[in-house]
Amino acid sequence: MINKAIVSLLPLVPKSLVWKISRRYIAGTTLKDALECVGNLNDQGMSATLDVLGEDSTSREQALSGEALYQEALAEIDRQSLDANISVKLSMLALRFDEALCIEILQKLIRTAELHDSFVRIDMEDSSVTQKTLDIYRQLRKETERVGTVVQAYLRSTEEDVRALMEEGETYLRLCKGIYVEPEEIAYKGFTEVQDAFLRNLEQMFRGGIRKVGIATHDQRLVEGSIDLIQRLEIPREQYEFQMLLGVTESLRSELVSKGHPLRVYVPFGEEWYAYSSRRLRENPQIAGHVMRNMLPF
Repeated sequence: MINKAIVSLLPLVPKSLVWKISRRYIAGTTLKDALECVGNLNDQGMSATLDVLGEDSTSREQALSGEALYQEALAEIDRQSLDANISVKLSMLALRFDEALCIEILQKLIRTAELHDSFVRIDMEDSSVTQKTLDIYRQLRKETERVGTVVQAYLRSTEEDVRALMEEGETYLRLCKGIYVEPEEIAYKGFTEVQDAFLRNLEQMFRGGIRKVGIATHDQRLVEGSIDLIQRLEIPREQYEFQMLLGVTESLRSELVSKGHPLRVYVPFGEEWYAYSSRRLRENPQIAGHVMRNMLPF
């Protein structure tokens, strides 16, 4: 309760203090910061995905600015021979006001990814754009294998979505729990309900012969359950990778790498760090409480 109270007071906290709390979860504000972080992760045997912070653009100029930064990121990843790709939020790239422009930007990013032997992950947002996101992924994957998307275990529709996607062709999916607040009629609400759905979705993917799945979780039960499925179904390393956020459960990710599991770290960066930090702290209040206590002079 104390941790939640601290988070509820975030709007009153100076941004400089929020930055100190959240710095470990964000590579920095610039592409240079992010690339240095990726290099360090690669040295530890981990892959990375660059995630430019920002969503819900409202103009063509904003969307094209986002594209330009991602284009630069893809070029620099290649130039520096880094093991990394990119993840994009469609609302940042004009989805909510110009779907045609959004698809055009994605196609250009994918062409660049093909040129540099890289990959574009289409991130998933709230349920208002779930179907649009899946439909755009369906369209683009007919043109290339350099694109994947994300499904959220807490949505009741995910099992059917996954079944349909796998039946339609080779599929690259990232499976996560889901973080957006959704009504109960479309989303599981119980903690164990969501965990059970996650493992059910993952087994469905493995048994359905998915091309590759990103197992995106920091939940110990889900990590152990995923490893059990991998071993029981004899899933090859090329068919999966664990995925975690920068700064979260670092000992667990190191343990997975030491045991030979492929692992990718999502590396967020950019000027829009404050909104991302606030959301992360709301999702995980104990982080704010822990850091605030460490900063007190007693």
